[in-house]
Amino acid sequence: MLRRLLPIVCAGFVLSAHALELGDYLPEGVPYDPAVPVPASVLGDEVGTWHVRHDQLVRYMEVLAEASPRVVLQETGRTHEGRRLLLMAVSSPENIRNLDRLRQVHLEEGRSGRVDPEAPLVVWQGHSVHGNEPSGANMSLLLAYHLAAGGGEVEALLEDTIVLIDPALNPDGVARFAQWANSHKSKNLVGDPQSREHQEVWPNGRTNHYWFDLNRDWLLLTHPESRARVREYHRWRPHVLTDFHEMGGNATYFFQPGVPERRHPMTPEGNHLLTAKIAEFHARSLDRRGRRYYAEETFDDFYYGKGSTYPDVQGTIGILFEQASSRGHLMQTDHGLLTFPTTIDNQFRTALSTLEAADALRGELKAWQAGFDGEARKLAARDTDRAYVFGDGGDPARARELIEILTRHRIEVRGLTRDIELEGRAFVAGQAWVVPLDQPQYRLAKAVFERRTDFVDETFYDVSSFNLALSFNLPFAAMGKSFNDALLGEAPATYDETRGRVRFPVAAQAAPLAADAVGWAFEWSGTFAPRALQRLHAEGIPAYVATEPLDVLTSDGRRRLGRGTILVSANLGRSGTRPGEVSPSAPERPQLSAALAILERIRRSDHVEVHALKSGATPTGVDLGSPSLRKLEPVRPLLVVGRGVRGYEAGELWHLLDTRVDLPLSMVEAPRIASLDLSDYTHLILVGGRYGSFRKAWEDKLRDWIQDGGVLVASQSGADWVTSVGLHAVSRSGSEESGSGEEREGSRPAGPPGRKIEPASDAEPEPEDASPYRPYAARRGDRAIHVIGGAIFQVELDTTHPLAFGYTEPLLPVHRNRSNTLKPSNNPYETVARYTDSPLISGYASQKRQTEIAGSAAVLVSRVGRGTVVRLTDNPAFRGVWYGTQKLFLNALFFGDVIDRTSASRAVDDHTGADHVH
Repeated sequence: MLRRLLPIVCAGFVLSAHALELGDYLPEGVPYDPAVPVPASVLGDEVGTWHVRHDQLVRYMEVLAEASPRVVLQETGRTHEGRRLLLMAVSSPENIRNLDRLRQVHLEEGRSGRVDPEAPLVVWQGHSVHGNEPSGANMSLLLAYHLAAGGGEVEALLEDTIVLIDPALNPDGVARFAQWANSHKSKNLVGDPQSREHQEVWPNGRTNHYWFDLNRDWLLLTHPESRARVREYHRWRPHVLTDFHEMGGNATYFFQPGVPERRHPMTPEGNHLLTAKIAEFHARSLDRRGRRYYAEETFDDFYYGKGSTYPDVQGTIGILFEQASSRGHLMQTDHGLLTFPTTIDNQFRTALSTLEAADALRGELKAWQAGFDGEARKLAARDTDRAYVFGDGGDPARARELIEILTRHRIEVRGLTRDIELEGRAFVAGQAWVVPLDQPQYRLAKAVFERRTDFVDETFYDVSSFNLALSFNLPFAAMGKSFNDALLGEAPATYDETRGRVRFPVAAQAAPLAADAVGWAFEWSGTFAPRALQRLHAEGIPAYVATEPLDVLTSDGRRRLGRGTILVSANLGRSGTRPGEVSPSAPERPQLSAALAILERIRRSDHVEVHALKSGATPTGVDLGSPSLRKLEPVRPLLVVGRGVRGYEAGELWHLLDTRVDLPLSMVEAPRIASLDLSDYTHLILVGGRYGSFRKAWEDKLRDWIQDGGVLVASQSGADWVTSVGLHAVSRSGSEESGSGEEREGSRPAGPPGRKIEPASDAEPEPEDASPYRPYAARRGDRAIHVIGGAIFQVELDTTHPLAFGYTEPLLPVHRNRSNTLKPSNNPYETVARYTDSPLISGYASQKRQTEIAGSAAVLVSRVGRGTVVRLTDNPAFRGVWYGTQKLFLNALFFGDVIDRTSASRAVDDHTGADHVH
């Protein structure tokens, strides 16, 4: 205990165990204007005494903007929790008065390809995209004060430099973590890593409100924080952008460049060289402070969804900093005691060395960016691909979402002017779009549409493919020499920079739905059809699903509607009335007016075409009173969360249901399941996680609930656990459920019913080379070679199955970042999706993993008692951008209880009593 109270010696620089004075942080020899408020005047303490709350951070930036003519503060947006997103511009008072004009002069350099002596250097400094990596946000207080109040060299720098400060990239996470760290701070600081201060409860402060990692969202733009940030990035297009992070407490300090071989091929070599030149300034700065550091190891620069990588493909030098974390206020590490002020100080040193480097290299940086777009067009001219064409796949709403993302990234998208055929696919004018590669955003456009399976370095701890067309499951193809400008029509959308919105043409107002119809119907293929159904459920409007295709007569003529079509009967006042059954003397029903109002809203807001049905009789096939139309019940799902559950996956499903389906989701900590009344819920959801420690009573309770009609939906390692304990196949009494004849997964024997059998781990795969001798230096590469960091595979769907309703094509791209597999069921009707024989379509996976995955199950469904168990091998809502697979999960929710029991023998249908063969 005595050691914790002594001064801390860190490589020759002595720090107190408590907070530093302001002067200890600031560089020597710089005079400061006493009229500019210091951070302590707002915080009440010196920087590093406590973790700054986001509201304090905002207030100090406001105070600086009020006090200093060098500072202007802009609110760029709001987080999910309503916290303000800020961007501070700091420059000379003269530049601040002419800020927008100078921004335009700077942007013109890139457009014209010519360096303008009047154009300023622009440096963006971003902090704490991970909320529990707090040294960045706390350091931003020092950086803002230094630039707002500093004289001498600071004034000289600001004469022709504009510094942009984003003090907190993730305000919700910063606020969550500051509350935790401050709530557990002792007067006598405790450095024990096991102490509660250093052990956050689930889901911790790293993520945003919906538990997403915002440092993976620069490209995907799922969240308001990212959309606001990328808008401002393109408004400014800085020459240098910094991204301040933290890593494990036993590390030292990292700055880029990272591993040279692990850059994306679209990132030019010149970017790496300039990054290396800037790194020399960081090294000198940290050397003066006596700090340890490293570069060109550990961290890659491949995925363009990260804050330090996204800029690299657009003419900016993006730089990642990683500081060993004290997590709380003091941490015992392998190198000694690490204080929170030390972490802040290190980040401040490299923030200043970035400015020093940018000033010294301003000529090179300005020339690099001025020539970047021209070089991109030269690359495009040499590319055998001239454009990418993509269609709507029968779902205009899904295509619209992709177009919005591309437009926000300033990637040019144009309408297709005439019908064409590419790679055996038909692309129809009005339903397809063109991304020409001869454009300034050539590199980024190429990266988000290419299919790449060959790599210089095969180590990936994040995604190795981020093809957006595949994630949206939209048809697309590259176009070569046959491309010409005559194919380019009008842009489908425009970007409103002022409001940060993508604007689409307003659709013509459709005629009101016919009120005298026998019913109304909409197909399930639309992205927002699940939200439309949920609207009906929320208002108590009875809805049916067609389990067979329908050939119907509508007010617009005869239409063919696919499986999964949702129908609403006009006879809402008659309990149990199907859409085609007409009441001979139907009374006036207020619910009918409400249903029509909801259906009109569905047409307008959910981009779903609603058909008015003229008759319950159909020209061919089943009629609208057929038993194949199944009544749908409202969904009351429960998501298991808490310690041991993967927060990203849980958050992705929460976000999907809350923001895209408007479906209330109950979230319950795993240990409470044993004491919960599960009859209040129709569905229970298990995402990836560690469930092996759950008590036998937990399993038995789930078995009973499933037997009584509950629907269990499990994904990734949640599905592995369900398989290992036999919830998909074995009743509580131990008898095998009919129609669920599947071998247990893994090489170990299944064991008796109810016994836990842990699935094999994804980690530490064996090397390809079975030789007993391997060089010690190869150990890390051998482990990494079989890791699937994130690649795109292909599965084949049974589109007749309720879990595949809404899919019109049997082949579906899926995202996969794990090596575990599930075996297809012995029951031929239970394997809804299986991996194809050559499953990898983009990204990296070793040949060994490809062979193991080929032919394995992707989606399995089993009827157990009156309930259903659905297992999904992969994450259907990965990072909020996999629109193509999210419907698999939504189908399990909305249609999970209309799946018939199946077997190879004759069975009695539960719903109709009809004796037939499945």
